[in-house]
Amino acid sequence: MKQHTDFSFRPASRTQMFFCYLAAAILTVVLLLGGNSRSYAQSFTEKPYELRFAPDFWYNDVDGIRLGVRMRGQVPGTFDDGPHRLDTGLWLGTWLPDTPVSYYIKYTNPIASISDFNSEGSYSLLSSIRAGFHRHGLGFDKRWQPGFNEDEFTQFAAFGGVYRHFDDEYLVFPALWQDGWTPHLAMSAQRQQATEAGFLYYRASAFTGLADGEDLFSSLQAEVRKSIALSRQFNIRLRVSGGYAAGEVPPEQRYLASQATAFSWMNSGFFRAKGTIPVPWMESGAFQLTGNAANIRGYAGRDARNARNGTPVFYEAYTAINAEIDYPNPIDRIFESIPILGDFLRLRSYLFTDVFSGARYSDDRTENLADAGAGFALSLNIPDQLGRPRGFVLRCDLPVWLSSPEPGEDPLKLRGIVSFGAVIGF
Repeated sequence: MKQHTDFSFRPASRTQMFFCYLAAAILTVVLLLGGNSRSYAQSFTEKPYELRFAPDFWYNDVDGIRLGVRMRGQVPGTFDDGPHRLDTGLWLGTWLPDTPVSYYIKYTNPIASISDFNSEGSYSLLSSIRAGFHRHGLGFDKRWQPGFNEDEFTQFAAFGGVYRHFDDEYLVFPALWQDGWTPHLAMSAQRQQATEAGFLYYRASAFTGLADGEDLFSSLQAEVRKSIALSRQFNIRLRVSGGYAAGEVPPEQRYLASQATAFSWMNSGFFRAKGTIPVPWMESGAFQLTGNAANIRGYAGRDARNARNGTPVFYEAYTAINAEIDYPNPIDRIFESIPILGDFLRLRSYLFTDVFSGARYSDDRTENLADAGAGFALSLNIPDQLGRPRGFVLRCDLPVWLSSPEPGEDPLKLRGIVSFGAVIGF
C-alpha cells in the first residue's frame, strides 16, 4: 500500500481545481441570489425561502487565516427541520497555498413517506474540499424519537461516496494516511433508552471500501454505554467497545489505542489541519479526539510520538472498557445555582480507569493496557427547538498511572490530556 510522506507542496490536479471552481461558481450564484431569496423561493417550496449568512474563519499552518462565509438555507419557521436545507461554506486561504479555495456543501431533504414529527427520514448530498481532503457522496438518515424526549431514540445512517487526502502539508502525522482515492460505504445504527438506573446507549457501525481504489477492506465497531445514578451527586458511567478490521485496511481507517481513527479527524475543525492546535501540542499527545476507538487516555502521548516517528501502533482488533465515577465539586454547585444558565452549564469531576486489549498489526501480538486517574469536563448544552442536545464538552484528564509505561518512564506520574467534542445526550 502506498504511503506518501513528502512534505513538499504539489500542484493541484485538474480534477481538484475543477471541483474547487465548480463549488465557487455555485456558491457565487447562490450568494448573488441571496438578496432576492423570497422571489425565487417558489422553485423550492410554496413558502418563501430564506438564506442566512455568517462570516467564518479558521487558522492552520498551510492556509494561514482561512477567511470565508457560511450559509444556511431553509424554509422560514422550520428551524433546520424542514425541506431543502442547505449548509454551505466557501473559504480562501490568505497564504494562497496550492489549493487556495476550499468549500463544503451539504443539501438535506426529508422523505415525506418515512418522516413524522421529530422522527425524520432524509437523504443528503455532500461535497467538500478543504484542508487537502476530498469527500463527496450521498447519505441517508432515519430517526425514531417519541415526541420531545431526546433521551429516547433509535437512529440509522448510511453514507456512500469517495474520499482522498491529496496534500500531506496539512497533516500533523502523514504516517496515518495513504493518498489514493477510496470509494466507501459506511453504515451505523444507534439506540438510546432511559432505564430506572440511568441511560443505556448502543451503537454499531460498519465501514467497507477499496483502498487506492482496488484493495478491499472492511471494519466493524460496536459500543455500549451505561449511566448509573447512585444518588443525585454520584454517578457511574461505563463504556464497553470493540472493533475488528479485515483486508487491506488503509492507515486512516485503522484503530489506535488512544485516539479516534485518522479518518474521523477530518470531521473536526480543530484536528483537520495542522496548526489550528499548535503542532508541538499535538506531537506531544496533549490533545485527544475521542470517537470510534478505545479512547485509552493515558497512552495518547505514546501514540503521538510513534506516529510522529513514522511507526504508529495500529490494531486490527480490540476490546476496551472505560469507566468513570462522578463526585460533587463546589464549582458545579455554583453553576447549578445560577438561574437559567445553571440548567445548561455543568462542570463534572470524576475518577476514571481504562482497560484495553488489542491485536497489533505489526506482529499479531496481543497488547494489554490500562490506566487510571482523575478528570474534569466542562459542558454547555443548550437543546435545540426539538429538545435534541447541542453544545460542546471540554475535558481535562489527568492519567496518573499506566500499566505499561514506555522504557524509563515511571508508571506513577502526573500527565495531562485535553479533549473536546459535541454534547452526547447520556
